[in-house]
Amino acid sequence: MKYLWVFLTACLVGIIYYNSSLPLKQSSEISGWFAALTQLLAQHLDIHLAGDVEHHIRKMAHFCEFALLGLLLCHSFSVLGVSNRTATGYILFLALFAAVLDEYIQSFSPGRACRVTDVLLDFSGVFCAWLEYRIWQWCRR
Repeated sequence: MKYLWVFLTACLVGIIYYNSSLPLKQSSEISGWFAALTQLLAQHLDIHLAGDVEHHIRKMAHFCEFALLGLLLCHSFSVLGVSNRTATGYILFLALFAAVLDEYIQSFSPGRACRVTDVLLDFSGVFCAWLEYRIWQWCRR
Protein backbone atom coordinates (compact mmCIF):
# COMPACT_ATOMS: atom_id res chain seq x y z
CA MET A 1 0.00 0.00 0.00
CA LYS A 2 2.87 2.36 0.73
CA TYR A 3 4.06 2.15 -2.88
CA LEU A 4 0.68 3.47 -4.03
CA TRP A 5 1.86 6.99 -3.11
CA VAL A 6 5.03 6.55 -5.14
CA PHE A 7 2.92 5.33 -8.06
CA LEU A 8 0.55 8.32 -7.78
CA THR A 9 3.56 10.66 -7.70
CA ALA A 10 4.99 9.05 -10.84
CA CYS A 11 1.59 9.34 -12.56
CA LEU A 12 1.37 13.04 -11.73
CA VAL A 13 4.87 13.63 -13.11
CA GLY A 14 3.79 11.85 -16.30
CA ILE A 15 0.72 14.09 -16.58
CA ILE A 16 2.83 17.21 -16.00
CA TYR A 17 5.29 16.17 -18.72
CA TYR A 18 2.47 15.26 -21.08
CA ASN A 19 0.92 18.70 -20.63
CA SER A 20 4.30 20.28 -21.34
CA SER A 21 4.62 18.35 -24.57
CA LEU A 22 1.36 19.76 -25.97
CA PRO A 23 1.74 22.36 -28.73
CA LEU A 24 0.82 25.95 -27.88
CA LYS A 25 -2.45 25.80 -29.82
CA GLN A 26 -3.73 22.75 -27.97
CA SER A 27 -2.51 24.02 -24.60
CA SER A 28 -4.15 27.41 -25.22
CA GLU A 29 -7.46 25.73 -26.04
CA ILE A 30 -7.44 23.96 -22.68
CA SER A 31 -6.47 27.04 -20.67
CA GLY A 32 -8.85 29.17 -22.76
CA TRP A 33 -11.70 26.90 -21.75
CA PHE A 34 -10.80 27.35 -18.07
CA ALA A 35 -10.43 31.12 -18.56
CA ALA A 36 -13.90 31.31 -20.12
CA LEU A 37 -15.35 29.28 -17.27
CA THR A 38 -13.61 31.54 -14.73
CA GLN A 39 -14.92 34.68 -16.43
CA LEU A 40 -18.43 33.25 -16.56
CA LEU A 41 -18.28 32.42 -12.86
CA ALA A 42 -16.88 35.89 -12.08
CA GLN A 43 -19.71 37.56 -14.03
CA HIS A 44 -22.25 35.44 -12.19
CA LEU A 45 -20.74 36.56 -8.86
CA ASP A 46 -20.54 40.17 -10.08
CA ILE A 47 -16.72 40.23 -9.93
CA HIS A 48 -14.70 42.18 -12.48
CA LEU A 49 -11.56 40.40 -13.71
CA ALA A 50 -8.83 42.60 -15.17
CA GLY A 51 -5.81 41.61 -17.22
CA ASP A 52 -5.03 38.47 -19.15
CA VAL A 53 -7.12 35.86 -17.35
CA GLU A 54 -5.81 32.99 -19.47
CA HIS A 55 -2.19 33.87 -18.59
CA HIS A 56 -3.02 33.89 -14.89
CA ILE A 57 -4.86 30.56 -15.20
CA ARG A 58 -1.80 29.02 -16.90
CA LYS A 59 0.54 30.25 -14.17
CA MET A 60 -1.83 29.13 -11.42
CA ALA A 61 -2.03 25.70 -13.04
CA HIS A 62 1.79 25.47 -13.01
CA PHE A 63 1.88 26.37 -9.32
CA CYS A 64 -0.98 24.03 -8.34
CA GLU A 65 0.21 20.96 -10.21
CA PHE A 66 3.66 21.31 -8.66
CA ALA A 67 2.16 21.96 -5.22
CA LEU A 68 0.28 18.68 -5.58
CA LEU A 69 3.55 17.05 -6.63
CA GLY A 70 5.17 18.44 -3.48
CA LEU A 71 2.44 17.00 -1.26
CA LEU A 72 2.68 13.61 -2.97
CA LEU A 73 6.47 13.60 -2.60
CA CYS A 74 6.20 14.50 1.08
CA HIS A 75 3.68 11.77 1.73
CA SER A 76 5.61 9.21 -0.34
CA PHE A 77 8.81 9.75 1.63
CA SER A 78 6.85 9.75 4.88
CA VAL A 79 5.18 6.38 4.28
CA LEU A 80 8.51 4.93 3.15
CA GLY A 81 9.93 5.83 6.57
CA VAL A 82 12.57 8.31 5.38
CA SER A 83 13.57 10.84 8.04
CA ASN A 84 12.33 14.40 7.59
CA ARG A 85 15.83 15.80 7.17
CA THR A 86 16.80 13.30 4.47
CA ALA A 87 13.40 13.53 2.78
CA THR A 88 13.64 17.32 2.60
CA GLY A 89 16.80 17.12 0.53
CA TYR A 90 15.33 14.54 -1.81
CA ILE A 91 12.01 16.35 -2.17
CA LEU A 92 13.52 19.73 -2.97
CA PHE A 93 16.12 18.25 -5.33
CA LEU A 94 13.55 16.11 -7.18
CA ALA A 95 11.19 19.09 -7.39
CA LEU A 96 13.84 21.33 -8.91
CA PHE A 97 14.88 18.57 -11.30
CA ALA A 98 11.24 17.98 -12.32
CA ALA A 99 10.67 21.72 -12.88
CA VAL A 100 13.80 22.08 -15.03
CA LEU A 101 12.93 18.95 -17.03
CA ASP A 102 9.36 20.21 -17.46
CA GLU A 103 10.60 23.43 -19.05
CA TYR A 104 13.14 21.53 -21.13
CA ILE A 105 10.40 19.31 -22.54
CA GLN A 106 8.29 22.40 -23.18
CA SER A 107 11.08 23.93 -25.27
CA PHE A 108 10.55 21.18 -27.87
CA SER A 109 6.79 21.80 -28.14
CA PRO A 110 5.73 23.92 -31.13
CA GLY A 111 5.07 27.52 -30.14
CA ARG A 112 6.16 27.11 -26.53
CA ALA A 113 9.27 28.32 -24.77
CA CYS A 114 11.47 27.42 -21.82
CA ARG A 115 11.43 30.10 -19.08
CA VAL A 116 13.45 30.34 -15.89
CA THR A 117 10.53 32.16 -14.26
CA ASP A 118 8.34 29.09 -14.82
CA VAL A 119 10.99 26.89 -13.17
CA LEU A 120 10.91 29.23 -10.17
CA LEU A 121 7.10 29.22 -10.15
CA ASP A 122 6.99 25.41 -10.30
CA PHE A 123 9.59 25.06 -7.56
CA SER A 124 7.76 27.59 -5.38
CA GLY A 125 4.62 25.42 -5.65
CA VAL A 126 6.54 22.42 -4.33
CA PHE A 127 8.27 24.49 -1.67
CA CYS A 128 4.96 25.91 -0.38
CA ALA A 129 3.45 22.42 -0.26
CA TRP A 130 6.53 21.05 1.52
CA LEU A 131 6.40 23.89 4.05
CA GLU A 132 2.69 23.34 4.64
CA TYR A 133 3.27 19.62 5.13
CA ARG A 134 6.07 20.22 7.65
CA ILE A 135 4.00 22.78 9.59
CA TRP A 136 1.10 20.34 9.65
CA GLN A 137 3.41 17.62 10.99
CA TRP A 138 4.77 19.99 13.62
CA CYS A 139 1.27 20.99 14.75
CA ARG A 140 0.21 17.35 15.06
CA ARG A 141 2.97 16.64 17.61
